Amino acid sequence: MVNTVKPIGMLLLLSGLPLGLASAAPELTLVKMGGVNATQQDSACKGIVKDELGDPIIGASIQVKGTTNGTITDMDGNYAITNVEKGETLVISYIGYQTQEVVWNGQDLIISLKEDSKQLEEVVVVGYGVQKKANLTGSVVSVDSEKLETRPVSSISAAIAGQLPGVTAIQNSGAPGSQSSSLTIRGKNSINAASPLVIVDGIPGSMDTIDPSDIESFTVLKDAASAAIYGVQAANGVILITTKQGKKGDKATVSYSGTVSWSSPVAKRDYVNAYEFATLFNEATYNENPNSPMPFSEADIEAYRTGALPTTDWYDAAFKKTGLEQIHNLSIRGGSEKTAYSASVGYTNQDGLTDAINYKRYNARMNVNSDINKYISLGLNASGYRGVQKDSYVGYTTVFQGVTRNYPTDPIYNEDGSFNYEGKDNPVAIQANNTGFQRTTDQEVNLTGYLTVNILPELSIKGVYSIRNYQRNQDGFKAHYTYGSGDNVYDSGLREGYEKYYNHNYYTGQILINYNKTFGKHTIGGLLGLESYEHTYKYTEAERKGGGNDELQESLNTLDASSQTNLDGGYEMARMSFFGRIQYDYASKYLFEFNLRSDASSRFPKDNRWGVFPALSAGWRLSEEAFIKDNADWLSNLKIRFGWGRTGNEELKSDDIYPAIATYAYSDADHLFMFNNSLYTTAYESRYVNNNLKWATVTNYEVGVEAGFLNNMLGFELAAYKKKTNDMLLYLPIQGVIGMEAPAQNAGSVENKGFDLNIFHNNRINKDWSYSIGLNVSYVKNEITNMSGTEGANPDNDKMWNLEGYPINAYYGLVADGFFDTEEELANSPKRLGTEKLGDIKYKDLNGDGKITLDADRQVIGKNFPSWTGGFNFSVTYKDFDLSGLFQGAFDVDGYYTAEAAYAFYNGATALKRHLDRWTPDHHDATYPRITRTDQTNFVTSSFWVQDASYVRLKNLTLGYSIPKTFLNKINVSSAKIFLTGENLLTFTGLDGGLDPEEGNERGWSYGNVKKVSIGLKVSF
Repeated sequence: MVNTVKPIGMLLLLSGLPLGLASAAPELTLVKMGGVNATQQDSACKGIVKDELGDPIIGASIQVKGTTNGTITDMDGNYAITNVEKGETLVISYIGYQTQEVVWNGQDLIISLKEDSKQLEEVVVVGYGVQKKANLTGSVVSVDSEKLETRPVSSISAAIAGQLPGVTAIQNSGAPGSQSSSLTIRGKNSINAASPLVIVDGIPGSMDTIDPSDIESFTVLKDAASAAIYGVQAANGVILITTKQGKKGDKATVSYSGTVSWSSPVAKRDYVNAYEFATLFNEATYNENPNSPMPFSEADIEAYRTGALPTTDWYDAAFKKTGLEQIHNLSIRGGSEKTAYSASVGYTNQDGLTDAINYKRYNARMNVNSDINKYISLGLNASGYRGVQKDSYVGYTTVFQGVTRNYPTDPIYNEDGSFNYEGKDNPVAIQANNTGFQRTTDQEVNLTGYLTVNILPELSIKGVYSIRNYQRNQDGFKAHYTYGSGDNVYDSGLREGYEKYYNHNYYTGQILINYNKTFGKHTIGGLLGLESYEHTYKYTEAERKGGGNDELQESLNTLDASSQTNLDGGYEMARMSFFGRIQYDYASKYLFEFNLRSDASSRFPKDNRWGVFPALSAGWRLSEEAFIKDNADWLSNLKIRFGWGRTGNEELKSDDIYPAIATYAYSDADHLFMFNNSLYTTAYESRYVNNNLKWATVTNYEVGVEAGFLNNMLGFELAAYKKKTNDMLLYLPIQGVIGMEAPAQNAGSVENKGFDLNIFHNNRINKDWSYSIGLNVSYVKNEITNMSGTEGANPDNDKMWNLEGYPINAYYGLVADGFFDTEEELANSPKRLGTEKLGDIKYKDLNGDGKITLDADRQVIGKNFPSWTGGFNFSVTYKDFDLSGLFQGAFDVDGYYTAEAAYAFYNGATALKRHLDRWTPDHHDATYPRITRTDQTNFVTSSFWVQDASYVRLKNLTLGYSIPKTFLNKINVSSAKIFLTGENLLTFTGLDGGLDPEEGNERGWSYGNVKKVSIGLKVSF
């Protein structure tokens, strides 16, 4: 059911709905109103719009067809339009109801709107086009843009976590300018890459620099049946984003949306106080050498316990309690009879948890399209942004490092008021002193023009050309500063500066031929396309050291010219593609689709340059069969679908652009070549060429069922799939004596199996109350099936291994088996070092040889990617109030935290509260081994340090109030809504030590996610 009383903040959208969508008007109830003399109202059309229950509909749009003359219903469902002639057609529309048309005969009318089966009639964006959701044969899922508009997020990827089944969103950071998520669709397909292709308004782009208020639709193509039309780029799924457009015939509408937010950390490290630190520090000193003098006397420890000696809370001293964030968007949209336009500007300003860190971004977007005549239409999309992320030269990570390494017994200041220095960065001092700055400036301009020629009503040709320029400039200046006193003084050393320029140009051209025709019960659709893509990249880097002046930080010329070093380079790559699609349906019951794409890439050898990627899918809408339709009116929708397809992947390293061409390098001072007893710098071939290299392919099989009941008041969608990557691109090892790097080879295989389930229910209780709930659950099993002899550690993280029969990047180590609790255990149990003591971690002897060795006694001990993900959303509406929420979770996933995030006193750091529960001769049932200061006996990679990183998070909670229309009419405002919203308000996890389960840094030095409390406003004129 659909709620009658909609938020007033939606009225602008209601009045701007497309008119005349139905070729024949749906069933309409017209009632002549008593007591009204129609002849006295020659030019006034009046009446009431109600729903099927007889309740008035507020904000329904009534428009005289073909004109801009129209209005919306008031709080009682009444409407009145002047200057209407008898015989003119009225178009009545409202979100959630069937659009209706009626010819006005001069009488006042009561119009009863019928609810629209929105789940079936909804149009979904697919590859190079749109399609009715009811007729989809691939696995496609989308997010309602209205659910994104009140979220105080600057990155759209951060807003979709938990909303899309099969899509895993992991947000590692809440730092200003870095609040985006990494997205994975149905598991990892490759060791080298997992990011989906992002298409913005038909052109490859980035989602995280789009103002969320500009997004009209967000669609994900999850399987090969729907994504194969993108060929080699689609192995990891495809995300399609369309931005908001104006509508022909609509009045100009100005809209503003804005939020102001206060951010704070989701998780805060729980460090020991001075008393606890001194106690543990003495104990750790004794455990390593009982004869060592104790660093803290009993009197000192007692003074810390009573508060006679102070505790320094370095975390609270170094970081602010909250950071202020603002997001604003202003837009204008509308159109004339033949032209539609839209323009918007956006501004984002995020302050962080230190004074130095900040991010500002400016967005602008414009589009216009116009019908030149009935055959030709033109359009232009233009967009751009400029974002500046700034921090101190030492950066947030160094500040956090100082927080973890300074002791709570150390003061921030010396007695003379100067900053204290104890051989470790004082995190307060390095912020108070001007350490310099580091700055990253990103900017992009995108221009897309298109021309459509309608040759026949069912045949059109569209040409598209896009130019996208993306630049990143990084610059920084390290000032000279000192702090401390006496013999303990820190000196930052020489001044330094750097400038780095990275320039990318992307050129995309498309020719699209579309054909759609209905013959009785037969509907045929066809697409033929050609696409060319070119990417050119150029970079320059320069730096200097020494000299300079702290007051002149913006130019390298102030520093020592003799120290200057420079670097530059770049590359070009191109791709050519041909593709096509054929769709057929009979009576909207039997659905078939075939896609084919052929791609050629400059990255592959000439003989293997082309790859062909087909896909087949079919669907059967059983609910349209007469034997069901006539006997089960409670069944709104029932469809089963099948799909098979193959997509490609050019998942080479980002700098491996020319694997089919010999690569040369210049020797430096450390790599000289001898000729005639003299050393020379020269160019040399640095890597072998593999002339047999070809595309990696991902083959996908899927079966799905969709069902809706009671006019889609209740329903579900379930899809099971299997996809396998073959010919994965791996860098196989070669003997070092050869002296050259190994080329990429087609060698590996990865398999993913799983299912996605989405369940929904919505209901209108009465004219005041309505609600909706939704649950989505996804499961994926990821397994490496072939590594071609390259099994081993990830070169970037030796705790993660890639092994056949296990997930990509599985944790690999020894298996912990408690502690050595007795002298007998210590003497008789297998040991790794032979120097273990009571309270150390005991490991399992997996091969039974009586000793613990890394070669024989390690196994897979965890996985870093969740098998289960899901989300639960709900909304409740009462009159002008609405409350909505979203819970998001990930399960069957592990975290491995090391160093300062896990070990006491590691590398001179402090300790966490969790270390208080340590093994002692009187306490064997502990969660931490015996405490030590420098002894790293227990820090070998093992299951002991693996933690369950599963979590459930209240991702969003929003309370909104739509200001009544009766008030807004007095101030000439179309709609207005105020709302209070929270992000990441609650997190339920079993992790220790105040860790965020999505945090990316295993040492705990990353910024971490933030929770936000925001107030916002949406208003339209």
